[in-house]
Amino acid sequence: MSERIEGKSWICGDSVTVYQVLAESHWTMKQMDAEEMSHWVFDELELRATGKKDGFRNLGYDIVIAGKCFGCGSKSVEHPMAALKAAGVKLIIAESTSRYSYRNAINLALPVLLCPDITKKVHPDDVLSVDILEGNIKNLTTGEEWSATGLGPFAGKIISAGGMTEMIRQRRKEYGL
Repeated sequence: MSERIEGKSWICGDSVTVYQVLAESHWTMKQMDAEEMSHWVFDELELRATGKKDGFRNLGYDIVIAGKCFGCGSKSVEHPMAALKAAGVKLIIAESTSRYSYRNAINLALPVLLCPDITKKVHPDDVLSVDILEGNIKNLTTGEEWSATGLGPFAGKIISAGGMTEMIRQRRKEYGL
């Protein structure tokens, strides 16, 4: 796993629900198909994507910058976080998140960092370089630097393994199970 993620940032505001990340009408229910769901990420929030298959993905954003309470609005649904990752999002930096969305993202190997006032520090399309373990953020567009709460050692292991399921597979193999 690379400790450093670089990419173009997309910004959303406070209280973005899981239903705004991915409308429930696009959730695949029998078997979660992240690739199929990814075609409609942020369909209702990003005006340039509305009604266009792969609209958000085609804009080329790698990092989602979110305000307070990102991913709120529902209990443990992993569909929106899986769709975000499949749409090419490599990292979420938020002022705060719902605990369910945070946990689901980490379990799917999508890193989430917390950084106060991040939406006031980053502008749309800024290119960031982020050390996800240490939490160091450098805005390559402006040269500014900030600190976020980096991933803890256990979350880092989950991300490094490729997600919780893969980490469990690896551990089972280590123990001959």
